[in-house]
Amino acid sequence: MGALHHALIGRAAALIKPHMGPGGRLHGDVSSIVVAESGREFAGLCIDTPSWGTCAERSALAAMVTAGEYRFRQVVAVWRNTETGALHVLPPCGICREFMRQLDDTNLAAEVVLGDDRSARLADLLPEHAWPAPIERSR
Repeated sequence: MGALHHALIGRAAALIKPHMGPGGRLHGDVSSIVVAESGREFAGLCIDTPSWGTCAERSALAAMVTAGEYRFRQVVAVWRNTETGALHVLPPCGICREFMRQLDDTNLAAEVVLGDDRSARLADLLPEHAWPAPIERSR
């Protein structure tokens, strides 16, 4: 498991392309790879603008959906500290977790890489992920 994560993390790290945009907004300092159910890999970078931004994971998932796929097996996001050079694996934010879940129910079983030797299922990172049952009320 660790060696597989190490390679995937390395491929994601190679995609990092920091770019200072207008107004001091940093783009491309977080990258993500999503491994679709088909085995194809899709990549994305974060984009931070004053009007809107998107996380690297949603950028990679958008590329996957554009290619006609909605289910994935694995996802990883990484950030490199420009001051220290240290590489960090980032867990997906709440919006990304919910986005992954809403693309397809099977994505709840997908592996979220959290480090060389750490991972969790999306369902375990997304509490209360089941659609709620209707409530019965007496009149």
